[in-house]
Amino acid sequence: MIIFAFVFGYLSLLIELIFFHVPSVANTQNFFKKNNNYEVDESEYITKIYKWPMWKKIMILAVPFFFINVYFLLPFLYFFPNLHESKWLVFETNNWLIIIGTLCVIAGRLITFGSMLYMRKENKQIQNSFKLHVSGIFNYSRNPGLDGMFLFFTGFGILFPSFLIWGGLILYFFYMRFRVKIEEEFLKKLFKEEYLDYIIRTKRFLLF
Repeated sequence: MIIFAFVFGYLSLLIELIFFHVPSVANTQNFFKKNNNYEVDESEYITKIYKWPMWKKIMILAVPFFFINVYFLLPFLYFFPNLHESKWLVFETNNWLIIIGTLCVIAGRLITFGSMLYMRKENKQIQNSFKLHVSGIFNYSRNPGLDGMFLFFTGFGILFPSFLIWGGLILYFFYMRFRVKIEEEFLKKLFKEEYLDYIIRTKRFLLF
């Protein structure tokens, strides 16, 4: 079951990134080299980030981005038994945790993959052709794709309980929350009252 969770989780993630990736205005590289596809006037918050000195961009944007990508690979440490004795890599689990963790991995990937397919079907985000998604799963959360990713990595945290994986999940959450705030400022500028009304009636994430 653990192997199935690995194969299903990471294979579906790879397919999503290659074939169904949805571009983001909060992409880290956009703040090092501006993406001219986004011609909407930036908010004061986004403009402020663009004006950060290089050292600040590296420390706040690039360094966390690097560690997040390393975090994505941490579950693969399961395949290196000689590391399991480390106090930071305690991979002790039981059958119930394996079942719960696997279900979380599957559910998380289905939520994220489904939301990406929905967005790509409705709008391919070519040049300035943005669309505000407010129906379907987006009626319950403004960021269902992230909800799915949080559940996905929570599943691996349950499958392989370790300080590194749970610590990485906390870092991932706060980093993505920062990126969500950037996207929200962009969407406020783009959709104005329509997006403000959406904020009022729909939570940022599924649970809060």
